[in-house]
Amino acid sequence: MNAIAPAFGCTAEGLHFDDALERVLGLAPAWPTVEDVALDACAGRILARDLLARRDLPGFDQSAMDGYAVRAGDLTPGAWLGITGRTAAGEAPGVLHPGGVYRILTGAPLPQRADAVIAQENIELCGDMVLLGQLPPPGTNVRRRGEDISTGQLLMAAGTRLDWRQIAVLAAQGVGTVSVRRRPVVALLSSGRELRGPSETLDPGQIHDSNLPMLTALLHASGAEVRPIPVVADSASAMRAALREASVGADLVLTTAGISVGDEDHVRDALHELGGDLTVLKVAMKPGKPLAAGRLGDAVFIGLPGNPMAALAGAIAFVRPLLARMTGSAMPTRLQAHAGFDLERKPGRTEFIAVRLYQRNGCLWADRVGPDGSGRLAPLLQATGLALLAEDATQIAHGTLLGVLPFNPGCLT
Repeated sequence: MNAIAPAFGCTAEGLHFDDALERVLGLAPAWPTVEDVALDACAGRILARDLLARRDLPGFDQSAMDGYAVRAGDLTPGAWLGITGRTAAGEAPGVLHPGGVYRILTGAPLPQRADAVIAQENIELCGDMVLLGQLPPPGTNVRRRGEDISTGQLLMAAGTRLDWRQIAVLAAQGVGTVSVRRRPVVALLSSGRELRGPSETLDPGQIHDSNLPMLTALLHASGAEVRPIPVVADSASAMRAALREASVGADLVLTTAGISVGDEDHVRDALHELGGDLTVLKVAMKPGKPLAAGRLGDAVFIGLPGNPMAALAGAIAFVRPLLARMTGSAMPTRLQAHAGFDLERKPGRTEFIAVRLYQRNGCLWADRVGPDGSGRLAPLLQATGLALLAEDATQIAHGTLLGVLPFNPGCLT
């Protein structure tokens, strides 16, 4: 059986939270794998390389409105000029001849020699002749080539998460495929004979599994490709077989429950029997102390506790930043907020409590939501993040500045 790596920064309660996080992040591969995907499939993906503009936008001088193209230096106020041509969007540019004007529509290329466009509502039209009113300076109603984007400029840096904004620019640049970081494949499994799926009938003593759906959604939102595995029976052989299956082709094997030392906690023994090793075994945190991390074959392994709030704390605090490291994307934000509550607590563990974030008088505040309890789910209906209470803190006074891990970027209410 493989030994657990020597502990550093360790207390009787387990590894200090920050030390454990450092170890977990150290399990990520040094260089994320890159793949090319079609433009219509790249939303939510992480750009693998800096992307420079291929072409100017606009690609040519063009009219900003329907009107008449002119050369400002050729004009005389009050003159009648003949219309010498017409160009619509998508047509090749024409030539403006001296002594005339050129009918042009929005988006059409400016004819040669022209340097301004007079809006059609600012001229008087009589047959094929126009009467000029106020004369425009050069550049009026003209979109100049490259005024929006110029060839060679940096459009997007590597690590950018692509959404509809970047996709619009890429499409305008004629980009059909994009080099992005490959999505980490996460094999996700729950264990427990009491667990049933959302639509299954419950017998006495059974419960619906909330961890698998919750973590699947969280992993998808963090950019992972999730491979759920059916609930594993509470036996050593079943867990060994499930972990063996899970590790094939996975970048991360993520389990919930079965990681502690109870009679039916088989994850650690099964992992070791398969040649895996652990660098984190327990963390001085509440909830979520029985959290393990290491390797199983070519995959990173993380074992989360089974209680929903404990599993969530481990996923937000460890799994989400690990996936960011794996994809080379920005690490999840840790905000600073003032405590909207008073709390006395026992020191020794970093504590995570569900909070609702809000703005008040220009400051960010965090209010507690719901009672404590690692098995509770109702507080999540109001919570927008998890506040981190320092391991050595014995009293949190109203207004104390706290670190907060927000659930989503736009989580303020």
